[in-house]
Amino acid sequence: MAANRAPENPYLAARQEWTERYGSYVRAAAAWRTVGILGLAMAVIGFGYAMYLSTEVKLVPYIVQVDKLGTSVTTGFPEQIEYADVRVVRATLGNFVTSFRSITPDAAVQKQYIDRTYALLRTSHPSTEKINAWFRGNSPFEKAKTATVAIEVNNIVALSNQTYQIDWTEYERDRKGKEIGTRRFRGIATVTLTAPQDEATIRLNPIGLYVRDFDWTAQL
Repeated sequence: MAANRAPENPYLAARQEWTERYGSYVRAAAAWRTVGILGLAMAVIGFGYAMYLSTEVKLVPYIVQVDKLGTSVTTGFPEQIEYADVRVVRATLGNFVTSFRSITPDAAVQKQYIDRTYALLRTSHPSTEKINAWFRGNSPFEKAKTATVAIEVNNIVALSNQTYQIDWTEYERDRKGKEIGTRRFRGIATVTLTAPQDEATIRLNPIGLYVRDFDWTAQL
C-alpha cells in the first residue's frame, strides 16, 4: 500500500504524473527522430553513390550491320564482333568520300557533308591538313552556286589491314540539271580505329574509324 501511495512532495508527484502521461510520447518522438536521421543518412549515401556511378558511365555503341537488302547480318557491341571488319570499314570509307566530294545547293545538307567528313579526321593527322587545303581552295558553297557534284563509289579494295584503295566517279551538273562533266578518281586512305567514348562521336563515327592519311588523283 505504501508503494502505491503518491509522494508527499507535490513536485515529485507532478513529475511522476507527467512521466506517466507523456513519457511514452517523448520516447516515441525520440524513436521517430532516430529513424528520420537514419533515413536521411541513407538517402544522402544513396544519392552520392548514384552521382559516382553517373560519372563512371561510358557510352558503348551497338553496331548493326546490314546486307544490300537491309537485312541485319551482324549485331552486337564492338567487343563482341570483329571491330575491324573489312566490310564495315569499306562502307565507312565510301561514306567518307561521298561526304567529302559531294556538292549540293542545299547549304544545310552541305554542312552535314562537311561535318561527316571531319568526324573521321583528327587534327594531328596529315589527312586533315590536306582536306583543309582542298576546302580552302575549293569552297563547296561557292561551287554550288553554279554546279552540283554527285558521287558514285565504284570500288574499295583493302591493300593491307590499314590501307585501302578507293575508286569513285564524280558527275557534275549545272544548276539546270544538265550533265557537264564526268571524272574518275582514285584515292589511297590509311585508317586507324579507336573506340568512341562520347555520344557526339558515336552519332557521326559509330565504329571509331579515323582517316589518318588520304591522297587522291584524277584518273585519265
